[in-house]
Amino acid sequence: MATAISLQNLLNIQPQKNVSDVLYDQISQLIRSGDLPEGYTFPNEIVLCEQLSVGRSSIREAYKALELSGYVTRTKKGTVVNSTSKIIRATPLKTVARNSSAQDFAEFRLMLESKTAALAARRATLDEVEKLQSIQDSLAHERKQENYELMNQLDREFHLTIASASHNPLMVNSMEAIIDTWETETAKNFIKADASLLDKTLSTHQSILVAIRERNPEEASRLMEQHVTEVSV
Repeated sequence: MATAISLQNLLNIQPQKNVSDVLYDQISQLIRSGDLPEGYTFPNEIVLCEQLSVGRSSIREAYKALELSGYVTRTKKGTVVNSTSKIIRATPLKTVARNSSAQDFAEFRLMLESKTAALAARRATLDEVEKLQSIQDSLAHERKQENYELMNQLDREFHLTIASASHNPLMVNSMEAIIDTWETETAKNFIKADASLLDKTLSTHQSILVAIRERNPEEASRLMEQHVTEVSV
């Protein structure tokens, strides 16, 4: 017999502007962690409202968002947690990236960014190459000024521009989906302000740019792999 689960004890709802968002965030986390397992059936809406002291509209909005995200299935019989495989198929890449381990995320970056660099070397327009050089020049300037926060922003723009220059909408969208997690991870390098790593980043960026400008996809891919590996250590 399955152990009874008390959502009242698991959820911590504080008075806020949008209670449904809080419910969604906490319930989705509980599902991902396994605290609410596959097949778990949520209490009746009225019962749950009483347990959590929230409005019925908030519960309904949270359930709807959970269903759209693939976490639950809603029928006349109730709201049930989906299987892991079904959740994975429906979960946005942005959410998957945010909840991945550092190693898994680095491996995904290696695959994605080495390919976008190769495609950019084949497909980048002259305007895109010039934009990359402009970003690179700004990075070098901010490095001298020791403006690490702005360097992090420019680094993000450099990699997004390479993805855009691949002219592959799926790769561009994938990069956009992971960019917040990507920036969080890379920001650590700028916060530490490791001079040798920052200088290596600038040097490798320039080498990648040259490979793209010279239409050398193999070299662009190799250098991007090297770069991602270095900054992910």
